[in-house]
Amino acid sequence: MYEGSSVSASEQHHSKPMSWVMVLIITIGTVVGTVGVCIASWPISIIGAAVVVVGGIAALATGIMDDVDENTSRDLWPIGPRDASPRRELSA
Repeated sequence: MYEGSSVSASEQHHSKPMSWVMVLIITIGTVVGTVGVCIASWPISIIGAAVVVVGGIAALATGIMDDVDENTSRDLWPIGPRDASPRRELSA
């Protein structure tokens, strides 16, 4: 559990596999569009952009924003709390 929190780590971080599929689709569209720009091909660039737009709409329709964790998550920050108050105490 997190310090000062009665909610476990698994309850705070909840992402759906469908959200990751949507992110993958948007990423593939971005890569295809980038390749189209690099080889100066309008059709490939437009296809990549269309995949990004359709993927974004599908992501919103499947509720990707419901995965947002509004609580502070300390599991991704390896050196302790993100606020600087403990560091101020050490430097004072």
